[in-house]
Amino acid sequence: MTIGVPVCRETETCAAVAARLEGEVVVVLDSDGMACGWLTAAALTTASPGQLIGEVMEADIPTVSPTLPAEAAAQLMRERGVEFLFLMHDWPGVPRPSAVITRRAIETRLTEATHGAG
Repeated sequence: MTIGVPVCRETETCAAVAARLEGEVVVVLDSDGMACGWLTAAALTTASPGQLIGEVMEADIPTVSPTLPAEAAAQLMRERGVEFLFLMHDWPGVPRPSAVITRRAIETRLTEATHGAG
């Protein structure tokens, strides 16, 4: 799990966000600062550089509770066909991203726990 999630505004261009994105995903914030979507670095590279993030983002943010066991989170990801799940903190009425976890990270940890790390 990575604590802290890169964010951008839906009105930014794909080129501007791609230029500063260091990770694999970014959460999109609307004009009120609320999470309204997300997209991957790979999606940024296939979008037109001048296109607005709001035009290419995925509106359905795949979220997970921090209390969900890793095996259940991996299963949820397989069922939804996603590689990332976001942990959101909900200050009264203001959902914002707090962490992201990848399916690869979960499956690696589960494999290590089952077969030993060494």
